[in-house]
Amino acid sequence: RRIGKDLSNTFAKLEKLTILAKRKSLFDDKAVEIEELTYIIKQDINSLNKQIAQLQDLVRSRGTPSGRHIQTHSNTIVVSLQSKLASMSNDFKSVLEVRTENLKQQRSRREQFSQPPASSSPLMANNFKSSLLAQDESRSLGDVAIDMDSQGNSMQLQLINEQDAYIQSRADTMQNIESTIVELGSIFQQLAHMVKEQEETVQRIDANVEDTQLNVEAAHMEILKYFQSVSSNRWLMIKIFLVLVVFFIIFVVFFA
Repeated sequence: RRIGKDLSNTFAKLEKLTILAKRKSLFDDKAVEIEELTYIIKQDINSLNKQIAQLQDLVRSRGTPSGRHIQTHSNTIVVSLQSKLASMSNDFKSVLEVRTENLKQQRSRREQFSQPPASSSPLMANNFKSSLLAQDESRSLGDVAIDMDSQGNSMQLQLINEQDAYIQSRADTMQNIESTIVELGSIFQQLAHMVKEQEETVQRIDANVEDTQLNVEAAHMEILKYFQSVSSNRWLMIKIFLVLVVFFIIFVVFFA
């Protein structure tokens, strides 16, 4: 019950992450919340994988010949939990792939918006010339000039730094997503191994059940044979008794 409840809670978190990850807007990207949900869901999946493995070991250790139907039911529950976890892990992997693709598209759009148009170069040159003329004029008036180029360069440098920081954060996010996908791959392998072991256990139980059924049928046949034998012996005893009765009557009638 606990594992089933944890699966439901993790699935609810995955639904929320799916909604957030599918947003493509640059201005409505809740990156922090997405990263937190991604980390939490990854931890939940790892925990669920360990819990199911422990449950499998517990079922295997408690398996007894007298409780085969109970063991079969327990194995069915374990296989069902493994299937649900594998399906949820696959959905989580798909959401991460969607998130990665959206990050690539956002980076591409941001690079397009941040690049200055080609026609701005002559304008900047004209501004630079105007700034030089203004500096000459201001020197003649009182030698107090405002260096517009230096301000423009500092603003441009600030934009470049912000863009580099944004690109670096997105690169780190994509790297974290890739590492999470790799971890999910290892979990898939573990689940596949556990499912294979469960299938082998179920096959052995089915084989034992078939052997038991054959033994029961054989015992039933032996009981029928014994019943037929007893029935035939009973008729023989009745016949002998009737013969004795007839001889007794004849003896009484003729020799008494």
